Amino acid sequence: MTTRTKGRMAQHPSRPHRDKRSPSIGMSAVIMPLASRFRLIVLLVIALSAISLWAIPEIVIQNDLMFMLPEDNVAKNHYLDAEELLGNAGGIAIAITSRAGIYQTDLLDRLRVFGRRCRALNLQIPAGQLSTRLSLSSDQSLALAGLLQSLSSDPDFTPRVLSDWLTAPEELSEAIYDSLPPLLTVEDPDGLCMQLADRLSAMAKADPSLAERLVAVARQTTDRRGHVYGSWVDDVISLTETDTVWPEFTDHTGIAAAMAPFGLKAGPDLDRFADALLETGTMGADAILAFRASTPKPADISGSFWESLAGHLTPDAARALAGALAGAPKQIRVGDLVPREITADTMAHIRQRLHAWSFFREGIYSRDEKSLLVVVRTAANLDQPNRELLLDAIKAEVHDLFGDGRYPIHMAGYSVVDRAVGNNMRQDIVRLFPLVFGVVTLFLFLTFRNLAGVLYPMATILLAVCWCLGAMALFAVPLSVVGTAMPVLLVAVGSAYGIHLVYYFVHRHAGTAQRKAAMTDTLDGTGRGVVMAGLTTVAGFASLVFNEIVPLRDFGSFTALGVFFALLVSLILVPSLLMRFGVRAPRRPPSGNPVFDGRLARRAICGIGRFSSRHPGGMLLASGLVLLVSVISLTGIRVEMNNIAFFKKDTAIHQADAFINSHFAGTVDIRVIFSAPEANGALDPVVLDAMEQLGETIRQRHPEVGKTLSILDLIRKMNQAFYFNDPARYRIPTVADLAGERTTDRLKAHLASYIDKYQRSDTRAFIDGDKRQAALMLQVKTASSQVTRQIFRSVQELLEGPIGKRLDQMGVQVHTTGIGALYVEAERLIVNGQLRSIAVSVVIVLVLVTLIMRSVVYGLLSILPLSVAIVINFGVMGLLDIPLDAATAISACVAIGIGIDYGLHYLNRYRLFREEGQRHEEAVVHTAETTGGSICINASAVAAGFSVLMLSAFVPLVNLGFLIALTMLTSSAASLTLLPAVLSLTDRLDPTDPIHLQKNIRSKV
Repeated sequence: MTTRTKGRMAQHPSRPHRDKRSPSIGMSAVIMPLASRFRLIVLLVIALSAISLWAIPEIVIQNDLMFMLPEDNVAKNHYLDAEELLGNAGGIAIAITSRAGIYQTDLLDRLRVFGRRCRALNLQIPAGQLSTRLSLSSDQSLALAGLLQSLSSDPDFTPRVLSDWLTAPEELSEAIYDSLPPLLTVEDPDGLCMQLADRLSAMAKADPSLAERLVAVARQTTDRRGHVYGSWVDDVISLTETDTVWPEFTDHTGIAAAMAPFGLKAGPDLDRFADALLETGTMGADAILAFRASTPKPADISGSFWESLAGHLTPDAARALAGALAGAPKQIRVGDLVPREITADTMAHIRQRLHAWSFFREGIYSRDEKSLLVVVRTAANLDQPNRELLLDAIKAEVHDLFGDGRYPIHMAGYSVVDRAVGNNMRQDIVRLFPLVFGVVTLFLFLTFRNLAGVLYPMATILLAVCWCLGAMALFAVPLSVVGTAMPVLLVAVGSAYGIHLVYYFVHRHAGTAQRKAAMTDTLDGTGRGVVMAGLTTVAGFASLVFNEIVPLRDFGSFTALGVFFALLVSLILVPSLLMRFGVRAPRRPPSGNPVFDGRLARRAICGIGRFSSRHPGGMLLASGLVLLVSVISLTGIRVEMNNIAFFKKDTAIHQADAFINSHFAGTVDIRVIFSAPEANGALDPVVLDAMEQLGETIRQRHPEVGKTLSILDLIRKMNQAFYFNDPARYRIPTVADLAGERTTDRLKAHLASYIDKYQRSDTRAFIDGDKRQAALMLQVKTASSQVTRQIFRSVQELLEGPIGKRLDQMGVQVHTTGIGALYVEAERLIVNGQLRSIAVSVVIVLVLVTLIMRSVVYGLLSILPLSVAIVINFGVMGLLDIPLDAATAISACVAIGIGIDYGLHYLNRYRLFREEGQRHEEAVVHTAETTGGSICINASAVAAGFSVLMLSAFVPLVNLGFLIALTMLTSSAASLTLLPAVLSLTDRLDPTDPIHLQKNIRSKV
């Protein structure tokens, strides 16, 4: 028996021998009965592929930030609640630049038309839907949309009511006429209404479901929670759409009487001069004289009157005028900042009103007064399909009004970024999938120089990708930004299993006529390693289901399913094809292959294995130094969630965002919500003082905060107007300012009266109707979650001090929300999910390998190269300042899922050689000579495949492609160097290893 053992030890690895007395069951015993049924397999493949191809067109691309967070997430629901209460905080931001300055009649005329058209989109969008569905003219669809919009607000409106109208054209025509929208202008409205009513009645006779379909259009919800009906635009904020506050005289009689003795006649010029003094807060005699001397002539005052002031406006006249101004009856006016009629003469007046309130600066106009900002506030919680619908409509209006290029346009905001992400996702899928497919195909051809070596692995990945995407479509799972990498990943990963099988078959049995026996030997020789590699890869990706980030969870689930499909096809279809058609012997013998089987490459791989085996201490020391540097570097990793950072700096969306952030207050909004227990509680002086201190401190600490906005700004302006626009009165009133009873409750009532003078649309963003909840809005010039997190820390720190204690005593609760808060929450979930997924995947892989190989030692050894690769991966991220984000967060799990393969294949092959009785060093050399080549081929193919991601339009995917390619190279290198070294130490120090015991028992027998 000893002689037979030695004979086995002397065999060349290209002529394998199985110990017939081995109690283990070969993989061929399980797979061959299935793989032998070629026709059945082909039919199943065709059926599954047909179903998948039918379903794939239904896949939806989803890149909404809200989609990333679970439905029960607290931060997400705070955001949704705030939107419903206070309206949309951000919206679509459009910067319009005029090189000649913003005070241009043509520019402001266009701006006013644009604002009016944007407001009309709540009618134009459903009208467009009706026109498409019912083949109506634009006028008819607008008239019908107006009818449905008016009826939708009636709680008694039902399909039955509309159905009755559809049978009575005259009544329907009358109803349409009564609800014609103002924007519809036709010469014969009666004829239009009657024609539409007749047509609808005829359509209702042919289609009894017409009434229900029209009601569905009228009551379509546009928000995420299903609370908003038929609304896309909530408000439009721009220079021409904004209100301001000023005091005005209701009677100029007393002023005229006071000026008559000084030669100033009553009339429009005197009235306008008095109005100008009042609006600028010029109420004292000295100030009146200085105003005349230093102020250019207002456009609406005649030149003769202005000149006459030089002689008639004496100090005595100024004192008389000041007294008359103070005693004249006045009122507070809230009205348009820009007059209805825009002329060159009104520009100075517009400029004066803009400068009179700092609230407007960098909010609707830039500091250099060469750019204007329009913010189209969308309906609260508008869902992604309706955001895209609205964005298309707004872009069409922008092109129509500003498409001549006279005024450069920059667009940014949540909706615009989402659209750009979606467009790039589609481009990536169309561009990168064929590219990675071609790269892997070329690599396989150069490796095998054989058609089967190319077709069989590529058929595996094509089927896996097709079935995986088909499953996503059938289960209505959308494709996210991270999911864009899935087809590329499956091409790179799914080819591995077919590569190992075909490589073994070509290397040992090319051209053989005994295909079934050859396939049996192939499956027994490499099948276990392929199964272990596939299952551990599935486990690595499946660990992402423990991540709370929804796209990562979906990505992990379906990538695991795709890998399983690739494994299944490799183990059943590829063996069936090999048995059916065989493999032609390559023109050049395998030993002459120029890629990895050449003498030089094979000698290098074997030499590395031999060196590692003979000098384990030196190899471990070198690895330890690399790990030490990596550990030091990984402390510099930063976590970042920033959709703008998805784009390269030379892209239009990145440049537009940078322009708006540099010229205006910022594109990202953070809301600090103060919630009081009773009505008017948000107006308590303690709450307002806390809001003011918080805003000022945050501005001082964080230069990224471009502006703070709150109800404080509106109260200050109203108080100033109440006191004749006196600049000293631009402040929050106190109890001491009250006349009569001076109590906190009366002060709150006084402040509430100030707020009620504004239109509700002006105050909604800052305070609710009951004045229980108020928001401090921070406009931030970056979407960086790091910056937002620092701001949140400052807010929390301030609330833990005296400010927070006073609020707690009053029962006032404070929390932060906004888009910035969602970025921070996504960042938190990414970090927690990363740690959880890594831990879960390592444990699952360890258990799987231990059970399959029946050895805890080999289970631990299998994750050694992988662990080293992961540490190096994070070290490189810290060293190169690659952030941990939604894309790079999956790199570790991908590394675990794929990188484990190399260690498994190495250990499986090493174990087989040891079971045959070979000594440690001999087994190491033979493992390197056989499996080492396929490991290098596989790692290089996967690395090359993932390198294609570096051509992505998304920066995170570029980083992901680089990191995974790096991990493939480091994990395969660690398998070929560290494992021989550790196995050498195990062989020297632990003679009780199960394999050694098994060998010794056989030798004794």
